[in-house]
Amino acid sequence: MFKKLLLACSLVFFTQNLVANEQVALKSHFLTLIDKVTKIVEDKSLDKHARNSNIISTLAPSFDFELMAKLSLGSSWKKLNSDDKKRFVELYVKRMENSYSSKVDAYSGEKVEVKDIKQPKKNRIALITDLVSKDENLEMVYKFYKPKKKQDDKEEWLIYDVEILGVSILKTDKAQFKEYLKTHSITALIAQLDKNI
Repeated sequence: MFKKLLLACSLVFFTQNLVANEQVALKSHFLTLIDKVTKIVEDKSLDKHARNSNIISTLAPSFDFELMAKLSLGSSWKKLNSDDKKRFVELYVKRMENSYSSKVDAYSGEKVEVKDIKQPKKNRIALITDLVSKDENLEMVYKFYKPKKKQDDKEEWLIYDVEILGVSILKTDKAQFKEYLKTHSITALIAQLDKNI
């Protein structure tokens, strides 16, 4: 009985260590990623197009844009054929690029600090961060998941949502698309996204 209890305790301790090590590794990788993006933003030799292109190529391996696009459409995703799905993902990524670009334009030396890590599930980790400026701290939560099978061009843990002051980018997109689709077709939504980009 004692041996079984000792074995059980050992397994729990071993699992906790694995989880802790995984969280530490993800935090370290995230901060390295932020540092790379910051250096690109601060590089005055780059024009806006080159800057944004470099940022997106740096961030892309850490984001699951296809999953984000799929989740933002909800059940409407199933209505798309393979070509339209591919086009929607492309437009969704471009939309995010444009949104990110406008935020980068407003950059004035803010720093990112990780203040907490939560792991509600084995394959889910949330990094709670502060975007620290001279005047205020803006809380941002980066939500990661670990795919069952790692993609060749992607990291082991991927971002699928970001919350800014408690507001989910993914949920906001989903609500906007759902409202639009009440009175328009999915084809019209794709056309509208294409028009706005």
